[in-house]
Amino acid sequence: MEPSLSPIRMLRGHTDWVQEVVFSKYRNKLKVISTSDDKTVRIWDVETGEQEKSLEGHASRTIGLVVSMDGRRIVSGADDGEIIIWDADTKEIIRCLSHHTDRVICIRFSPDEKTLASASEDGTLKIWNVDTGKLMFDIDDHQDSVRTVAYSPSGIKLASGSNDQTVRIWNAVTAKQQTQPLSHGAVVRSIVWSPDSRRIISACNDGQIYFWSAPTGAQLGSPLHAHSESINSLAISPDGELIASASTDRTARLWSTSTRKPFGRILQHAFLIGTIAFSPDGQLVATGDMQNIIFLWDISQESTIITNAVSPSFVSPASNITRYIDEFSASSDSLSASLTSDESPDGSEFATEHVGSRDATSPSPSLHPQIHSNREIPSPARTSPPVELPDGLGIQVPPDTITSRDAASSPSPYILPRGSSHPQIATSSASTPVLSSPPKSFWKRFPILNRSAASIDSKWWKFPRIGSIMRRKHRGAGSDDPQH
Repeated sequence: MEPSLSPIRMLRGHTDWVQEVVFSKYRNKLKVISTSDDKTVRIWDVETGEQEKSLEGHASRTIGLVVSMDGRRIVSGADDGEIIIWDADTKEIIRCLSHHTDRVICIRFSPDEKTLASASEDGTLKIWNVDTGKLMFDIDDHQDSVRTVAYSPSGIKLASGSNDQTVRIWNAVTAKQQTQPLSHGAVVRSIVWSPDSRRIISACNDGQIYFWSAPTGAQLGSPLHAHSESINSLAISPDGELIASASTDRTARLWSTSTRKPFGRILQHAFLIGTIAFSPDGQLVATGDMQNIIFLWDISQESTIITNAVSPSFVSPASNITRYIDEFSASSDSLSASLTSDESPDGSEFATEHVGSRDATSPSPSLHPQIHSNREIPSPARTSPPVELPDGLGIQVPPDTITSRDAASSPSPYILPRGSSHPQIATSSASTPVLSSPPKSFWKRFPILNRSAASIDSKWWKFPRIGSIMRRKHRGAGSDDPQH
């Protein structure tokens, strides 16, 4: 069984399935706002875990939810298509928006909070003026229910996902479609944007997370197989380094956006999880499920977990080592291709994301301290002990390094301990590995070690810098090769 994290709070009060949760900072206090099938919108104090208010005014179950940056306005959408804008202080209804004809699943403010976008099962995406309540755009290009919508952080674009298995990107000002639809293999349930507005990340009923270039609409690499069942909700941390996914398989998981590897322990529920959200400082995660409970999790001490760090083929007889080295050139080609796939025509698709830059400084100020270190210590790379191969080959294969969210915390049992950071190869010279009794024919099986200067310029050789060094070496040795 996979290691799981324990929640720090359980917020109880809803009498039916929790549909959506959102964090809000209001008057310097951290709150959680939630919608539910019990037709209410509730406000919770994160520090105490107590319910502060219950907003009652919907005639049907509440689903979509968004809160203004200052926490003063709460917007909720219901099963009957009605959207209500609430005053968080007075609990009074500011305005009702009633143009949808079916349940409103998702609502989002624009970054300047002047407009509001809503996605509905009636198959439309609507954009509203927040101050007047006027419907500005009614977009019906999707061929089925629209399940999710998100503004880019720049406020220039808007993305929507649908049961028609597409994501569509719109100009937020003109409502014109910007690219061809981004095709998926299943219903699109949730969408988030990267903080630089250049990537879209989408989650589907097939349990996969997809990555896209927002300027071009191109898919970036292969989908991430994140869950065994449908992903119902996706969230991205404020710094853009983590994404969180909540699934019907009763787990919520964290992922590094730079490596696409699991980050920390799983967040295990007993029932289907319908929603997930990050706190404004990225230190807490909230999840809600069909058990009517909201769980709060402290992820400030979590780290990337190694998965399949040492391949079985690495710890096999020498014949497998030979095959691995022979295949190195091909893997280098594929890696090079994958690194360039994210680039736009001008070569500036994204800024480089550095693994290991997500270091927690302290627990969230909204909670009582939990025996966490507040010292600022540079985060070193962690590795597990190198694996030594049999038969006295003297070659050690290191697993992938992992990033640490807080270098000051003690390693948990599920995190491999610190070890050496570089592979060690015992050598008697700069280029010859030590073997007990190296048969001559064995090393001939390594083409990379038997290259002549004449073959350096060949198409097969992929390292021009090394090639030029070897050419100079051969010239200096007075090679009689006519090509030089």
